[in-house]
Amino acid sequence: MGTSAQAPLHVVGHFDDPYAGAERELPDLALALQGRREVQLWSDGPPAPVFSAQGVREISPLVPGFPAGGMILIGGVHVKLGPWLEQVRPERIALRYNLPNHQRLFDAVARIRAATGLDPELLFASRALQLSVSLPGRIEPSLIRLERYLDLPLPRVARDTLTVGRVSRDVIEKHDPQDVALYRQLAARGIQVRVMGGTCLTRWLGDAPGVELLPTGAEDVAQFLGALDIFFYRTGTFIEPYGRVVLEAMAAGLPVVVASNGGYAEQITPGTDGFLFQRQEEALHFLRLLVLSTELRHKVGLAARARALAVHGPAATERMLQNYLA
Repeated sequence: MGTSAQAPLHVVGHFDDPYAGAERELPDLALALQGRREVQLWSDGPPAPVFSAQGVREISPLVPGFPAGGMILIGGVHVKLGPWLEQVRPERIALRYNLPNHQRLFDAVARIRAATGLDPELLFASRALQLSVSLPGRIEPSLIRLERYLDLPLPRVARDTLTVGRVSRDVIEKHDPQDVALYRQLAARGIQVRVMGGTCLTRWLGDAPGVELLPTGAEDVAQFLGALDIFFYRTGTFIEPYGRVVLEAMAAGLPVVVASNGGYAEQITPGTDGFLFQRQEEALHFLRLLVLSTELRHKVGLAARARALAVHGPAATERMLQNYLA
């Protein structure tokens, strides 16, 4: 993926789920570096077809080749560090910490040291993650390509029925148990609720008028966000280390009402480019303010897009890429 006189950058991920943010950002990194440094994407197991089409190769004793030399980027502590690690002899090795599991992090650092003789450079998805383990490293938010979200027009066209929605993987830990009651309350007030990645809630919401539950990937994410008026997000047992979908919604110009315990919260100024809540009552209060005021939705949506550009626009992306071009 691109050419350069530099030693290659080998990016190793899991690549089994095309909807996992930890994997989606890695091909985007390779694309951003195209023509500036040679990049090869590797998977620790059979990659999903969409990733194979993007040039991802499996690391397997049955398949010739493995990462060797140059710089190695391990895409997360969920990546399996197999026997190939003893053979790579990299000049640099970096490890992204983007899924909160401290024991896996410590195990991965020890494994990398033993196999390569190098201390891995730690790349944290958020400052909160770094503080949680008190280890040195860089804060490097998930790389997000914003172009298709920025194409959505602002201000949004006024609609007779407002729509509140969210996007995530379709697993129960991505949803808070209180969301069921919140969605039913919104629908009872005539507000359309759309949840892409929500079929796991069918048991509790399958019969709820005004609530639409879609599987992950049912619609293009940009088009889905373009049809919303307000973005709502919180998770259950899974705490977002960053939560790229929130920044994608902000880039789409949506006012966001999101739980304050995710890594994305570090990028939000409450009341200016989004709303952070801790309790159900706060979430309903902020949603009500936005439902009642078209002006507030437009104002916060514009500020949200500006903030997303500051965090993930061309200048921020270039600063991040310099770590891989050094």
